[in-house]
Amino acid sequence: MQLFSILPIILIFAPIALLLSFAPYVTRETISFGVTVSQYNYYTPVLRKLRRTFATVSLIGNGMVVLVSLYLLRSANEESTAMITGVCTMIFIVYWSALHILFHFKMKKIKGTLPTVEAPQRVKIDTTFRQNKLTYSNYWFLIHIAIIVVIAIISILNYKALPNVIPMKYDLQGNVTSSVPKTYLSVLAINLVQLGIIALMMLVNWSIKASKQQLTTSNPAKFAAENIQFRRKWSLFTIITGLLLTILFAFIQINMFVPNLVLLTAISFIIPVLIVLGAVWLSLTGRQGGGKIRNHQEERERSKEQPVNDDDYWKLGFIYFNANDPSFTVEKRYGIGWTINFAHPLSWVLLLFIIAIVVISRFLSQ
Repeated sequence: MQLFSILPIILIFAPIALLLSFAPYVTRETISFGVTVSQYNYYTPVLRKLRRTFATVSLIGNGMVVLVSLYLLRSANEESTAMITGVCTMIFIVYWSALHILFHFKMKKIKGTLPTVEAPQRVKIDTTFRQNKLTYSNYWFLIHIAIIVVIAIISILNYKALPNVIPMKYDLQGNVTSSVPKTYLSVLAINLVQLGIIALMMLVNWSIKASKQQLTTSNPAKFAAENIQFRRKWSLFTIITGLLLTILFAFIQINMFVPNLVLLTAISFIIPVLIVLGAVWLSLTGRQGGGKIRNHQEERERSKEQPVNDDDYWKLGFIYFNANDPSFTVEKRYGIGWTINFAHPLSWVLLLFIIAIVVISRFLSQ
């Protein structure tokens, strides 16, 4: 059984499966499977049971996918390993989507049976919210860019020392599986991909800052303070992730001049695992938008007021489409993080940009 075939399944897919299974527990207390509810209703027995059922079914299904993958990988070669991993990823996506949609529609039916408060809807907002430092500055990415420039200069200075054919991919035994002729473009291709990734990370960091402020029915100061902390935490994670990816690609490029396959393999495995585990840890230690996952309020203290209801703009509970909203990004309704407003023209430009980075990376590695 190949160690480097198994470890990604255990250390990447398993934590992601755990996060997806417990996603209903880390969303806002006013959202249940993409449907708006009051804080009081979120903790009613029927919704507690719904979350437990979802987590159980999700863990069982995802666990079976992981176990089957491990079984198939025990004697897989390089080609079949890539195929098994790809199929496993697709199953994760399809299974999660189907399960979420099923429970989303269940939740919509249940909502009509939940107790409500017949009162005018009131919302409160902290007008000083935008005056606070919501994220870390994008200037931190100058460190990433400096590393990219230094590696590019080293690559150009050592261009003549490179062989006429440059290895781009290796199998698990260290054999070259893909190579390209030496040109300045092929040597600097990694730097171009790095710059694209850093531009994307800077956009993500900006979107965390620019995403619209959420409204609350009570205690706007506390609500805003928790949201500020939440944004800064994920902004820092974005910057660190960008730095780790920059270091990863730097090692890949340096390996052209100073081959060290053992070190490269270790770095290529450790950095993605650190990023995934970091994201899972942040997600499971704080609620979406800020605040603690465990609510110690007494039942009578929980608000029965219906929060701002924009369910009509959330298709299937997790796709935001609102042509009347000028915001480019909004907080996710399901899970942790941010999503884009698919009615905003810039969102499609971003999607095309991401696809272009993937396609170019794939093309240059052939």
